[in-house]
Amino acid sequence: MSESSFSRFIQAHKVAVAVTAVVGAGSVAGLLYYMSQQNAGLDDSESLKPKKKSKATKKKKKSEKSGTVVHANWPSSDIPIDSTTGLPNVTEELVTKMTKQQQSEWALALKETGNQYYKAEDFKPAIQCYTLALLCKADPVFYANRAAAYAAQGEHQKCIDDCTEALKLNPSYPKCLLRRAHAYENIEKYEEAIYDLTALTIYGGLNDQSPESILERNLKKLANKINEEQYSTLPKELPSSSSISSFFGAFAKENVDTDESKYEDQSCSQFLAKALTEIAKDTYEDYVKADVLIHQAIASYEKDPPKADSKHAGLAYEYQGTFDFLKGESESAVSNLNKALQLNPRGRTHVLLGLVNADKGDFLSADQAFAQAIKLNPEDPDIYYHYGQLYYLMGDLEKAKENFEKSKLYNPDNVFGYIQLACIAYKNGDTNSCDEQFKDAKKRFPTSSEVPNYYGEILFDRQDYGGAAKQFEISARLQESLPTFNIGALPLINKSAICQVNKDIVGCEEILKKACELDPKSEVARINLGQIYLQQQKVQDAIALFKDACRLSRSNDDRVQAISLMEASKIQLKIKQDPVLSKKVHEIMERAGLERGL
Repeated sequence: MSESSFSRFIQAHKVAVAVTAVVGAGSVAGLLYYMSQQNAGLDDSESLKPKKKSKATKKKKKSEKSGTVVHANWPSSDIPIDSTTGLPNVTEELVTKMTKQQQSEWALALKETGNQYYKAEDFKPAIQCYTLALLCKADPVFYANRAAAYAAQGEHQKCIDDCTEALKLNPSYPKCLLRRAHAYENIEKYEEAIYDLTALTIYGGLNDQSPESILERNLKKLANKINEEQYSTLPKELPSSSSISSFFGAFAKENVDTDESKYEDQSCSQFLAKALTEIAKDTYEDYVKADVLIHQAIASYEKDPPKADSKHAGLAYEYQGTFDFLKGESESAVSNLNKALQLNPRGRTHVLLGLVNADKGDFLSADQAFAQAIKLNPEDPDIYYHYGQLYYLMGDLEKAKENFEKSKLYNPDNVFGYIQLACIAYKNGDTNSCDEQFKDAKKRFPTSSEVPNYYGEILFDRQDYGGAAKQFEISARLQESLPTFNIGALPLINKSAICQVNKDIVGCEEILKKACELDPKSEVARINLGQIYLQQQKVQDAIALFKDACRLSRSNDDRVQAISLMEASKIQLKIKQDPVLSKKVHEIMERAGLERGL
């Protein structure tokens, strides 16, 4: 799979992976499915949802005073009633004079009256009744019911406190775990909510609802909060070398003389020539140098604009906009690209503006930018290749194919055009054409590491795992022999997927370690290796890798995904360290294994 394919897989399954990682390899799907089938018996008296009322009833209620609830039958006429509230005037002194049986009887009667007030949405007397019931007897149901009343009034901390008391008496009380999780969510204590929801999943959940969607929601909220608080001010960095290499590789070679000796020392043109030389070297360090040189080119131009070559100054702004885009700085990218258009209007700059807009999801503006590019130069191959990418993203394969064919016509040296056309043939169900086009691409580009890698992805999707493994191996060997970075660690990441299919976790770990070493900027390699560590119960190692991925992620969405995995893993560490929950997990897995006949 490609990096984006892996990202989508992780995004779709992150909760299942995280929730069940503590139990070890092979348990992800089985444990969640098994737990979702379990029932947890509850006291029917705790079904406290207020009854839905008709419009007539609601109007009537507005004109009535509270306190119209019919009380439960009191066990004894000796108990005094408060003339103001209409509730029993139960005191601690009075309770101490009762027998245990009397205390239990009064506690039950008070709880039932509290339930009636709750159903009438009259929460203050409900709370008073539950409080008096607790004075008579410490019972988890009474705490749980009072917690529900507090929650209905928005008193979330009091709800949490009561749920905590109930869970001290009954640690596996499902409704209390869920209620406390909701209260934690309302006060933005998402870690605590996730812990309760994970415990609820392990204990068996509820009969009428699954906590998984709530767990997912809290995990996302937590990740977004951490992203904003801890990562929003991080300096923007360039992505991995393979990402940059693929990006620049999809454009035609720049027609600029890079002999720096031909230009005035410290001039905009000389800095630009040096930057283009560094870009051609295709390593991460050289891309960083190029970024610095482009800044220097712009500074030189802005110091004395009339002295500089306006065409080269326009190119400098365009490349600065490109580097900004690669770092995820959309606003500055647009600003620099517009400056480039003012100095040196050309199709590629409009294409780049189109890509920035497409990345933001503004496909209408992207389409307009491509139309402007075609107007400037209708035979520019870069326009049609990236326009094809836009249509591919929008799902219009026919228009994507039409544009890729034009790109191929105007620039037969762009290997990605051949790859994309082969992939479109596969998506259209024509596997024979797909195979032939990849075969043709291999002949035209025998040293390309991209062609066998992406063909391997097609074979993987066809479940031809042996054929896919062979292609990934060829791609990895070609990458090793190339002086440039090209596709980087991607064939290794893809090859690790074959190991996972074959349940070769050790082999998968070794390949992903190599991928991380080869590309220190690949967050995808780290996310995948982190998940392998989770399967091996190396939770601390997994957390460290997910933390690295958070730092390396280019987009907010990618970072939120990495944070979600990291935080869920931390919760699993807490679950594993809890002797009761850890034991319960192993019991569930043993029972599930017996039922499957394993």
